[in-house]
Amino acid sequence: MDPTPAVSGGECLLVGAAAERALAKASRVVAGGEAWTTTPDDGDATRELSAMNGGWGGPLIVSMPRTGSTLFGTLFLMASDPPGSENSLFDRYVHEPVAPVFWQGRGLDATAQIVAPQLTARDIVQESAYQFTTDAMARWFLERAKPPVVFLVRHPQRAWPSRWRVMLRMMRADDARQGDWDRIDAALIDNDFSNVGDLLTERVRPPDNGWFAFLTAIERCRSGGIDHVIIDNTRFREHPEAVFREVCRRWGIPFDQRLTTWQTLDAVQDRVVMGEMARNAEYEWYYARTLGSQHGIIRADDDLLDPACFPAELRGESVDGLTIDEAVTWYRDLLTRPEVLSFR
Repeated sequence: MDPTPAVSGGECLLVGAAAERALAKASRVVAGGEAWTTTPDDGDATRELSAMNGGWGGPLIVSMPRTGSTLFGTLFLMASDPPGSENSLFDRYVHEPVAPVFWQGRGLDATAQIVAPQLTARDIVQESAYQFTTDAMARWFLERAKPPVVFLVRHPQRAWPSRWRVMLRMMRADDARQGDWDRIDAALIDNDFSNVGDLLTERVRPPDNGWFAFLTAIERCRSGGIDHVIIDNTRFREHPEAVFREVCRRWGIPFDQRLTTWQTLDAVQDRVVMGEMARNAEYEWYYARTLGSQHGIIRADDDLLDPACFPAELRGESVDGLTIDEAVTWYRDLLTRPEVLSFR
């Protein structure tokens, strides 16, 4: 590992030969099929998904952790035709239906329980790319979604610490972790994770925070001719109306001003569909603040976390894993693609 990455403008950004190696590594990850495992059987997965979901044809939002995808997807439950009426365009926002397959090793019967009775074109699906688990499962969703597939991304120096804070709070609530409480408290109070790298590397799954699968899913769209757009969370916060108008145009639905003027999500809560794990074990930690918001879209994002506040284990370059410096380099390169929605 190279302990001396370049830092520019507060970003953990690799430059020169180090940046070239990072981008080559991204290409190898995508080409090598490292993002998803081979179980459950690809053929079985395709058959089971088709049996429970038919043609589907609704919107798909693909993300990584802490990129704003839950809010983004839920807000489309506000959309109606004609705009402002009670004639909702979508029946449900289906949150991460294949999560139990990845996290609990369950079969697709767990997904069937979440989407019951079945997915329709009036369902918005959001999924973290790494949870697709198999290439066939990823392709099934990408190919059957209403085009374009929306990919949500956020600067890793914001997204990674956001996820870490949740994980550390969960560890702080665990009596079995009392020996780590002082370190955890210090990290949360100071927003400095340099002394808890061992806890984070132990807890974070997947260790790349979802980047390998995210880039692979985008490549599956690019190589398969699947229409897709990439939306940066920070730009979405700054220009929500412009982003929603463009996504609505691309999906062929009318823009509803309520997508951006809402102050509470109470009216659509009963149409947010989550699996047991998300609704119970994870809800308080990951989703309660978002779905219980009374503030509307928060326009300003967090400041970039100071590079010195990242653990040494996650700096510089790595052979098999992913460091924050490599992730930021990938992020910056991703934002140069023509599929990125850009508003000024």
